[in-house]
Amino acid sequence: MRPAPTAAPDAPFVIVGAGGLGRELLGWIAGCGEATRQRYRVHAFVTEQAAPGETCHGLPVLRPEAFEGAPPRYVIAIADPAAKRRVALSLDALGWTAETFVHDSANVGVNAVMGAGTVICPCCRISTDSRIGAHVLVNSSCGIGHDAEVGDYCSLLGNVAINGHVAVGEGVLFGAGSMVHPGKAVGAWATVGLGSVVLRRVPPRATVFGNPARVIDDGADSDGDT
Repeated sequence: MRPAPTAAPDAPFVIVGAGGLGRELLGWIAGCGEATRQRYRVHAFVTEQAAPGETCHGLPVLRPEAFEGAPPRYVIAIADPAAKRRVALSLDALGWTAETFVHDSANVGVNAVMGAGTVICPCCRISTDSRIGAHVLVNSSCGIGHDAEVGDYCSLLGNVAINGHVAVGEGVLFGAGSMVHPGKAVGAWATVGLGSVVLRRVPPRATVFGNPARVIDDGADSDGDT
């Protein structure tokens, strides 16, 4: 897990991605207290395909090359783990600084650690001694149990329950309402389907679905994060 870098004091804050998740994130920031709103005052949305003069919710939508001066601070509002990884690496190469955002309503336990670029959305519960990697999306009302580990670029899409001592590899996508039994492992770049209940180890790159979750695609033809 990469630590959060230090940005210039005057660096603007931007949301990368202007789709549904980006617009939700803008609203969630607006619903926080004054200190959080000031720290994460959104300067613009950023997309690689931004058209000249494009706006979203009253803010400009800009391409990465449009910024001059201090490189921006950013979070990525993209749920797809592979796309998120590609974007993060490209922005880091430009000298941009990934910020960690935790909504004011989230409950974060003692000694919980979160990497650069991670986004913790409203009403989440992050338990004690858990470790969350870089650029992880923890969408609304998710729970991550004590001593759990969640790898870089994972996305939890709402009401997901990662119980205690669970180990999740890099780039895993959890559908809304899914859960993982305590102590189980989910391999890198796997997908856990909507509402699934994981009671045994999930192999890397596999897609599982159901209650109990069963492999429906072993990922043999997948290139992982590409």
